[in-house]
Amino acid sequence: MQTENNEKPLLGADNNALVALLAVNLVVYVILGLIKVVYYLESLPLEQYAAQIFQPLTLSEKWMSSPWSLLTYNWVHDGFWILLGNMIWLSIFSNTLQLKGANKHIFPIYFYGGILGAFSYIIVGSHQALLGAGVSVTAIVTASIALIPNVKLLPNVAGGIPVWILGIVFLLIQGYGLIDANMATDIAIICGGIAGFVYVMLLKRGMDLGKWMHQLLHLLNNSLAPKN
Repeated sequence: MQTENNEKPLLGADNNALVALLAVNLVVYVILGLIKVVYYLESLPLEQYAAQIFQPLTLSEKWMSSPWSLLTYNWVHDGFWILLGNMIWLSIFSNTLQLKGANKHIFPIYFYGGILGAFSYIIVGSHQALLGAGVSVTAIVTASIALIPNVKLLPNVAGGIPVWILGIVFLLIQGYGLIDANMATDIAIICGGIAGFVYVMLLKRGMDLGKWMHQLLHLLNNSLAPKN
């Protein structure tokens, strides 16, 4: 497996992918909340907020009028508890990947899971918008199961819980939540999981689908660095 190093990045390190993902999700939630408060204080209808601000960021059947929603829908949450649940699962499995030196692959897996889920949603079609980090988090979970199934978490609980068991618990909870969801959402979640699994399988064969992201980030860092 290709990794930068075998050490977990420090919590405040610039290259900590988990902290970056958590920060973006939380910042987006707070900003949207503040904008909603502004609409309320200005006595503007909340329906107007939804139509002008919130809905264009979610993925819907009208995605062609807001194509950026392909990249933004999985950063947008419509409830704190949904956000909290997604972030807890994201933290558990991303932290596990970091312990095995896979920090640099966390964002690419999150990205590819979200993109594949978005395309599958568009192909199937639905009147209900797709939003939230659930699709991308599922990709992180399946990637962890594929890469390090026997690594044990929570060592103080019955000697530890293997990643694959906790992953199955997540998938069962996710599946139960999808019972009342539409088919497009179900398939998007499944495709997100497939993306995480395929990413790791290809990585084990020497194909790094995140390489172009790493190179682009390196290029940006070099271009923004102060010149002496």
